Amino acid sequence: MLARDYYDVLGISRNADLSAIKKAYRKMALKYHPDRAKDSGMDPKAAEEKFKEISEAYSILSDNEKRKQYDMFGHDAFSQYTRGGKGGFRMDIDPFEIFSQFFSGDDIFSSFQTRGSPFSGRGSPFRRTPTPQRGTNVKISLKIKISEIEGKTTNLKKIISLNRKYQDGTVKKEKIRIPIPPNIENGKVLRIAGKGNQGKMGGSNGDLLVEISLIDDILEVPVSVFLAIRGSDLTIKTPQGEQLSGIIPRNTRENTILTFNTADEKSKKVRVKYRYPRTLTESQEDLLTQLYELDRKNE
Repeated sequence: MLARDYYDVLGISRNADLSAIKKAYRKMALKYHPDRAKDSGMDPKAAEEKFKEISEAYSILSDNEKRKQYDMFGHDAFSQYTRGGKGGFRMDIDPFEIFSQFFSGDDIFSSFQTRGSPFSGRGSPFRRTPTPQRGTNVKISLKIKISEIEGKTTNLKKIISLNRKYQDGTVKKEKIRIPIPPNIENGKVLRIAGKGNQGKMGGSNGDLLVEISLIDDILEVPVSVFLAIRGSDLTIKTPQGEQLSGIIPRNTRENTILTFNTADEKSKKVRVKYRYPRTLTESQEDLLTQLYELDRKNE
């Protein structure tokens, strides 16, 4: 028997989008599934053939690359996968696997019991064995203050509370420790193996993907470029009126991060920003010229 056109099998037009393909498959798969067919008095053999046919059509048309090949070459594009020669559409697929993947997480799937159907017995092409399913990954965003990692040489340990899905469908909150490298970059994604959702039927757990968002909380301190070159003790006030004291070492480069102390000896990170004079007096220009000439001699 010649294979039917996959679009005709699902009752859709050739320009149908993925949503229409899924909708058509869902409707027909529920109608011709062996358990439903058995209960409705449908001929078992006819239901078996129909279920295999719509499963194969869906497996091709729902895959963008396979659909392109089919649209160009028809069934010949997959002739190397057929069983029994060129006359049929018997691709080596597992219709129940397609069905279970499509209806994964759908309450209606639980009402279908493959075991006991006329097509799940020994030697049947519909006999289905449970296959391990890997758990899905979980992705979160984690904000880290730059002051928390600045100057550190070891990982910063962050403990978060995460909702993880288990194989029985329950969701439990779990505390997970996230190691943050001191040289972490903004937008970097850390992968914590096995801390995603739990796998099914013995499958491995998914991973936890942590996207790092760096928050720049370091106070910028405007320092005269001359003072930064010479170096000095310095006392400043924050915008909140807090007094900070520290040392500007000689030849401090712009954007250097230093540690200053509050009045009660608590440390606080500050970032040096150069402050240039708006105008120069004649004597200042003369001094700069002298410094420039001296610098050239020392080169």
